Amino acid sequence: MFNLDVLRTFSTGIALGSYARAADRLGRSTSAVSAQLKKLESQAGTVLFRKQGRGLALTDAGETLLAYAHRMLELDDEASAAMRGADLQGWVRLGLQEDFSETLLPAVLGRFARAHP
Repeated sequence: MFNLDVLRTFSTGIALGSYARAADRLGRSTSAVSAQLKKLESQAGTVLFRKQGRGLALTDAGETLLAYAHRMLELDDEASAAMRGADLQGWVRLGLQEDFSETLLPAVLGRFARAHP
């Protein structure tokens, strides 16, 4: 039902805080991104955005879909990496702030371990 390309646009826009920036990052026009978001709302069958000042904010349904989008995109990225068959060897060293290691690192390492067992 949901197009992964549209979900990626949706997720990128939220992550960057602007759909204009998402359009730039994804190599699309802002009107193309806007059309994708309208398509996404149509597919979802509910309102995903509400006006907030000059921008948009997610409704409760939008928040729910964003969580699913992250999971679906992560799985898609993992499957793509597995199909490329990258044969990696060596050490991985990370240096980051403690608050990032507590919040981001477990998910990143989990994805890496699944993609490169």
